[in-house]
Amino acid sequence: MVKIINRESPVTGQEAAGLEAGVALDSLTPGQAGTILRIDAESALKLHLMELGFIAGSPIAFLMSTPFGDPNIYALRGTSIALRKSEAKCIRVRI
Repeated sequence: MVKIINRESPVTGQEAAGLEAGVALDSLTPGQAGTILRIDAESALKLHLMELGFIAGSPIAFLMSTPFGDPNIYALRGTSIALRKSEAKCIRVRI
């Protein structure tokens, strides 16, 4: 992966670390989209999410929240997937 840095406004080490860390998927608001960076979960949950299509580099969008707020509906690889907030916290995305 090649990272292009704008020389006019250099990125500090702390900002670069924040860009690579991304944000948790559950912090997105309806309509926001991003790209999956990684999954920070125990191996069984990580494998399950990867089997569903949550792969690094995949675009993902927060479609809507359910009436009680859990689970949330996300668009991933041409389908809609409902995830609990506890599962979505494990997925890091770049907005």
